[in-house]
Amino acid sequence: MATGFHISNAHLRHVIRLEEIKKLRLHEEILPEILSEVTEIIRAEGFVRHPLIVDLKTLVVLDGVHRAAAVESLGCRYIPICLLDYEDPRIILDCWYRTVNHSSNLENLVNNVSEMGFTVEDYPKETALKLLEERRATTAIISRTGCLLVRGPQKTIREIYEAIKQIELKLKSKGFLIDYDTETDAQKRVFSNEILAALMVPNVSKKEVIENALAGKAFVHKTTRHVIPSRPLFINVPIKLLYGELDLNEANKHLVAHLSMKRRKHLPSGQVLDRRYYEDVYVFE
Repeated sequence: MATGFHISNAHLRHVIRLEEIKKLRLHEEILPEILSEVTEIIRAEGFVRHPLIVDLKTLVVLDGVHRAAAVESLGCRYIPICLLDYEDPRIILDCWYRTVNHSSNLENLVNNVSEMGFTVEDYPKETALKLLEERRATTAIISRTGCLLVRGPQKTIREIYEAIKQIELKLKSKGFLIDYDTETDAQKRVFSNEILAALMVPNVSKKEVIENALAGKAFVHKTTRHVIPSRPLFINVPIKLLYGELDLNEANKHLVAHLSMKRRKHLPSGQVLDRRYYEDVYVFE
């Protein structure tokens, strides 16, 4: 294994190192509009702020697929990654509910989904959740008035998420606003009358993430939400180190020296950061 910068704490063991981009495997699709935005940020700043989160056994990218594509598009050979053991039960794999908002009523939303050939029926929410996890339904619409189960011919988890993507695209084309939130926050927004409805989605397993990524079969955008106990941020690796002018071992020695000169601090729990992804972070400054 190439030289790397090691961090050990009560949560997880991290290894930060450079890796060849071509060796990484992406588990979610790349969206052109996000890729363009991320590419321009990295080009303008001249460095990569955060390492990708990568499974140490398979080199599947768990977080940072657009950064990987952006750095590659800038002509780089290497990229900074943080290796973690994906099998560690403290790394939680969750999902993103789709939030739906529109000035019209729920009937308009249901009609748009029905027009796509899906069956939409009233169901108790707990039953709908069970059917989603059993892959016997595509999605479920939760609103302030109840829960509607949406069924289609899809059976595999990739087919289900592809269908959810098509529902999103149809609704967007009709003027609906689609966003993504945690299960808890999405439901709070529904019942506080902030949004019209939310789409419940099934969870993907870690095994399915790895198997599909290694087979080159990316899931749709926002299929997974990884909650990681701790992670390093703001390592700010200069692009010039990533072009591949040095061999990988030499480049990693430069990375270790770069990080060793920066002061690491464990960010206090009161610091405002997006805790939907992680509990604690190590910031390099």
